Amino acid sequence: MKLPQTLKAISVALEQCLRRAGVDTPAQDARYMISKRAGLTWAQSIASPDLVLAADVIKALEQDAEAVLAGKPLSRIYGERAFWGRDFAISEHTLDPRADTETLVDISLKRFSGAGAGLNILDLGTGSGCILLTLLAELAEIEKAHGVGVDLSQSALQTARDNAIRFALADRVAFVCGHWGDSLSGGFDLVVSNPPYIANQIIPGLAEKVRKYDPILALNGGDDGLKAYRIIFLQLAYLLKTGGLALFEIGYDQAEALMRLSGESGFHNTRVHLDSGGLPRVLEITRTEPSGDK
Repeated sequence: MKLPQTLKAISVALEQCLRRAGVDTPAQDARYMISKRAGLTWAQSIASPDLVLAADVIKALEQDAEAVLAGKPLSRIYGERAFWGRDFAISEHTLDPRADTETLVDISLKRFSGAGAGLNILDLGTGSGCILLTLLAELAEIEKAHGVGVDLSQSALQTARDNAIRFALADRVAFVCGHWGDSLSGGFDLVVSNPPYIANQIIPGLAEKVRKYDPILALNGGDDGLKAYRIIFLQLAYLLKTGGLALFEIGYDQAEALMRLSGESGFHNTRVHLDSGGLPRVLEITRTEPSGDK
C-alpha cells in the first residue's frame, strides 16, 4: 500500500484502509497507528495537518497497513492491548485481552473496593497478567493487597512480569509456573481465571485473527470446552478461604453446563453474570463451607 506524505492525507488513507479491513473503529485506530510510528498525539496531528512525515515512518505505516489488510490485529503488530484504561504488553505466548473480560474485573472491583486490610488474589492462567494487575492497581487502597499469577508458559509469565514492572506493581505480585493450582497451598480471598474454554473441534473455524495469533494453549478447552474448569473447580476446595469468591470467564453457551459442574464439585452458591452485550460471561462461585484440605 502506498501512502501520501502529509499527516492529514495519511490519516484519511489509513482510515479507509482500516475500514476495508473491517476494523470497527477505523478513525480511532488510524490515529493510534500514527501515534505509534510518528510519536504524535491526536492534538498534535490535528494542529499540523500538512506536516510531512519522515520516509521511514511512512514506510512503517505502509507495512502496518498491509499487515492489517492481511488480517493481523493492531495489537499483534504493536505488541500491546488496551485493557481497563492501561496498555498491556502482549506476546505470541499470551492471549490478546478482550473487552468481554473486563466484565470479570468489574464484578471483582464492586465486591472488594473498600474492603479491609489484606486481600490475597489468585489468577489462574494469568497470561499477560491483565486481570490480576488491573485488580491490584485499582484496589491499591487496600493495605497488603497482593496477588499470585499462575501460568503454564514461562514466556507468558515473562510478559506478565514486564507488565508488573510497567505499572509499578512488581512488589505486590508473584508469578508461578505451574498447572493451575497444583503447586499452591491456598488461602485466597479471590480466585479469578479466564481459562481456555473453546472446544477443540471449534478452533479451526474461529476468526483468523484469533486462530492464527492467539496461542492454542490459551484457547483449547478440550473436547467440550470444560476441561480446565473440571480441574480448577476441584482445586477451589483448598484454594479458596471459606467465604472466598471465585470468578471465571465462560463461553456464552456454557452457563448451564458450568452451573451443573460446579454443583457436582461441591459448590452450590453460584450465579452467572452477563456482559455488556447481554450474554452470559462470568460464573461466580462462593465457598460457603469448608470443603476439605488439599
